[in-house]
Amino acid sequence: MIFPDLYLVVMAGGSGTRFWPKSTSRKPKQFLSFEKDKKETLFVKTLKRFVSIVPQENQLVITTEKLMAQVCYQAQCVKLLVEPQGRNTAPCIFWAAKEVQKLNPNGVILVVPSDHMVLDLDAFQKTILKACEWARKNDDLITLGVKPTGPETGYGYLKLGKNITESCQLVEAFVEKPNLKTAKEFLKSGNYLWNGGMFVWRVDVILSAFQQFMPEMEKAWVQAHGNVEKAYPNMVAISIDYGIMEKAKNVVTFTLDCGWDDLGSWVSVESLAETLSVGENSVLSGQIISMASKGNIIDVPKKLVALLGVSDLIIADYGGVLLVAHKSQAQDIKRLVEETKKTHPELV
Repeated sequence: MIFPDLYLVVMAGGSGTRFWPKSTSRKPKQFLSFEKDKKETLFVKTLKRFVSIVPQENQLVITTEKLMAQVCYQAQCVKLLVEPQGRNTAPCIFWAAKEVQKLNPNGVILVVPSDHMVLDLDAFQKTILKACEWARKNDDLITLGVKPTGPETGYGYLKLGKNITESCQLVEAFVEKPNLKTAKEFLKSGNYLWNGGMFVWRVDVILSAFQQFMPEMEKAWVQAHGNVEKAYPNMVAISIDYGIMEKAKNVVTFTLDCGWDDLGSWVSVESLAETLSVGENSVLSGQIISMASKGNIIDVPKKLVALLGVSDLIIADYGGVLLVAHKSQAQDIKRLVEETKKTHPELV
């Protein structure tokens, strides 16, 4: 079902730290493939997810100059918005809304990251269409929440408020990433969703929200006469959640239950069907011999890895870098990237 008034905005400017050294600033996660045949990257999969919903001429991709060539190579038919500098998600969403406003002042905008995994496409699309139909008729800001499958500490959460309809609920609060004890409490309560970082709204509704909560965006835009190069340096570098969503009172959610994963760290690959199990270890690529070893994640495509008496490690070998890390530290790999950048910037 093509939704003619729907405009897709794909954010594809990620920095590439979470899967380092497999991902780097020159080739971040969205341009990697996690399939055995290596055919489709996460970015390509993201675009394909909306082929039957969004007209091709209504698809926009926001990226950086550094990544523009890769976007063009993998998606030749989309409208490209190239940021003059990274300023977090609020400025790029404001810019995209301005672009859509020119095309269709009543258009509905769907904003998604470019590096997520969705296993149940049919369930995903049905929820998206419900959200889009709601946005078309109502002056609400929609953030898509994901039904939790475990006590995840790597995601922010949405605290649910009252039911508006059977499938639409008010968002009472945005909650920061919890510790494990709190995450277990959230899961048990059944009153929290993972914050999926995906949004739906009518263009006039989001621009009105910018005017209310971040009027400096419009001021910078007007002073620059719509020139992005001039406007961007004067726009606040802030996320859309902090800038608008956490302040607004008209935020609702539709629950996604579709095998979603943001692949936020190396540990995420253990849930992928494309990951091979060797003994009690998960292998993304490469060959291993394992003795008295379990729970390790291996991505070493060009070498045989021999494991003896080790558990719960991440071992990845790419681009002249061998990473060995404990799985419990997976979320902290970005700190290692920052440290490496000081002495070997060419490797990150």
